[in-house]
Amino acid sequence: MELKVDNYLDLTIDEVYDVITNVNLWPGNFDTNKKITFLNKMIQYFIEKEEYEKCAKLQHKVDELENRK
Repeated sequence: MELKVDNYLDLTIDEVYDVITNVNLWPGNFDTNKKITFLNKMIQYFIEKEEYEKCAKLQHKVDELENRK
């Protein structure tokens, strides 16, 4: 069975979502601003997929990061 590129992208983003929300693990070179930018892009992705619960969790992470600035 051939894996479509779109499906692979979806699986990869879901995996990154799990790592960020459950483990809170980030690459060492990600400062606060880079994390916020990345999370906002993920939120836009999940809005397009209509996965609003994931958007809410990611927005909570953004809010936490912004409050630490």
